[in-house]
Amino acid sequence: MRNIFAIKRGERLFCLVAVIAFIALNGLMVAYNFRLFTKGGNLGFWGLFFDHYTVSGFDNLSYMTMSRWKIYYQLYRHPLLPTFFYPFYYVNHWLMDETGANFAVFIEAFLNVIASTYSSLFIYRIFKEVLDLSRKDAVLLTVFFFSFASILLTCFVPDHFVFSLFFLTMTLYIAGKAMKREKGRMKAWQTMLLTFFATGITFTNIAKIGLADLFVNGKRTFRIKHLFLSFILPLGALFAIYAYQQTIFVEPDAKLQAKVKEKKLKKDRKFAAKYEKQHEFMKSRTGTQVADNRFFEWTDLSSSRTDAIVENLFGESIQLHQKHVLEDVNKSRPIIVRYSSVFNYIAELLVFLLFLGGIIVGWRDKFLRLCLLWFATDIVLHIVLGFGIIEVYIMGAHWLFVIPIAVAFLFKRIRKRQAMIGVRLLVALLAIGLMAYNLSLIIPFMLRGFVAPQ
Repeated sequence: MRNIFAIKRGERLFCLVAVIAFIALNGLMVAYNFRLFTKGGNLGFWGLFFDHYTVSGFDNLSYMTMSRWKIYYQLYRHPLLPTFFYPFYYVNHWLMDETGANFAVFIEAFLNVIASTYSSLFIYRIFKEVLDLSRKDAVLLTVFFFSFASILLTCFVPDHFVFSLFFLTMTLYIAGKAMKREKGRMKAWQTMLLTFFATGITFTNIAKIGLADLFVNGKRTFRIKHLFLSFILPLGALFAIYAYQQTIFVEPDAKLQAKVKEKKLKKDRKFAAKYEKQHEFMKSRTGTQVADNRFFEWTDLSSSRTDAIVENLFGESIQLHQKHVLEDVNKSRPIIVRYSSVFNYIAELLVFLLFLGGIIVGWRDKFLRLCLLWFATDIVLHIVLGFGIIEVYIMGAHWLFVIPIAVAFLFKRIRKRQAMIGVRLLVALLAIGLMAYNLSLIIPFMLRGFVAPQ
């Protein structure tokens, strides 16, 4: 595990192709509103980015953070992200002073390419080294995974999901390799680093790091020394970082913004009318919360679970809808959009059946059961509690890798040659079809802002 980031000789071509593909995808994001988003100087960056950026429902808070230092993230969900982007803010402002241009889009693209490339490498290694598939099958399932709409988007949007994907695939690879070794263990320092970084990116990742450690280490997870080093110490550090940022930056700014907003609402009728209209719109998007406090503000007990699962969880996450392409549900997209063609539902059903088939044949495998428990945490969070249910499709980076991992067990367990050829052919056709279909909708949308006059 010491050389986890070293690219092996047999992986060099794979990584080269991956880097080229991810550079091309991030080129789309750089091209999106290029003239507008590269404007430097003393500008209103919130209005510039918020008013002109819409990609599904993904945030652009990293652009804002690197353009003007401020805590835009909800710290209780993403305690480490502002700290992570702080050095890049300084780099960007030095470049902005020297050139007059904003380089936030280029810095974000660079970070995305690195995180996406290693995410693809880790999942490729999971197929090849953990599940013992052939190189061709490992490549096929990796391409299948990256043909999913949510994953394609995650690789280039300026949101935190690509960093979650990086740490979660790394965790699965480390845990999977440890499971294969006789008396294999996840060391306390490994779990400590994963807890700190993965949880700092998205707090709910702590459940997945904990499950991985438990599956590998068993009762050793609960030893006092291991618990302290692996979980209590990194969580304490994250809490300290959270408390510092909350006290020094967030609370003073919140008080200032509240005063400014109150004055503007009284003096500016146009602003007041716009604010009230947006407030009412957001209320219409909010369902019944689990509890009335900020930790449950994104929960929803009243939205239809059937529609959410069919159209969003296994729908938009994997293949975009033809209508309202990449619109934001908090701006203009309806909560539920239907596909225009029955073929989309057939493709969705085929992916689901492959997923289900892989679960059935691979159920006894410990590694697959770990992956399914990870998937279960997302189902409880998004479908049972309804956290972010109206835009659950943007969160696919947290769970979609479970689908090709389950399908890998069909590759491993089916013995009849004709059946095996049929499964491989089906996965290949779905991978090519989904990749072509999703890109045919993504590329024109992203290039619109580049060719349009600014």
